[in-house]
Amino acid sequence: MKYLVQLCLALGLGILAMSFSGEPAKAQPVPECIDIPEGDPAKMASWWNRRSAEEKKYISELPCEQRYIPMVCIFLFEPDLRGCTNKGVAEYRADKACTAEGHALMSEAHAACKERFKKTFVPPFA
Repeated sequence: MKYLVQLCLALGLGILAMSFSGEPAKAQPVPECIDIPEGDPAKMASWWNRRSAEEKKYISELPCEQRYIPMVCIFLFEPDLRGCTNKGVAEYRADKACTAEGHALMSEAHAACKERFKKTFVPPFA
C-alpha cells in the first residue's frame, strides 16, 4: 500500500513537471502498464524519453505490476537506482509470497516469512 501511495505521488508530480517542460514527445513508445489512462499520451511520452537508459531498463524489464517500483526510486532521486529497485522488488515479491501462504498482513508470521523469503531472493538486477 505504501508503494501505491508513493507511485501515485510520483506520477502526479511527474505529470505536473511534464506540463512545465514544453519538450516535444519523441518517437520511442512508452512501455505497457506505465501509461495513465486519462492522461496526455504526449506528456507521458515526454516523461519516458527523459529517462536514462538505466531507468528505462529497470522499468521495462520488470513485470507490469512491479514497474512502479523503479519509478518510485526515480521520483525519490535515489542515487542507487539498482539497489533501490532490487530492494523494492524483494519486498513486493516477499509480501505476495507470504500472503499466498496464508499469513495475515502485519502479523509476526508474515514478517518472519518475508525475512526468510529475502534470504533466498535473487535480485532481478545483479
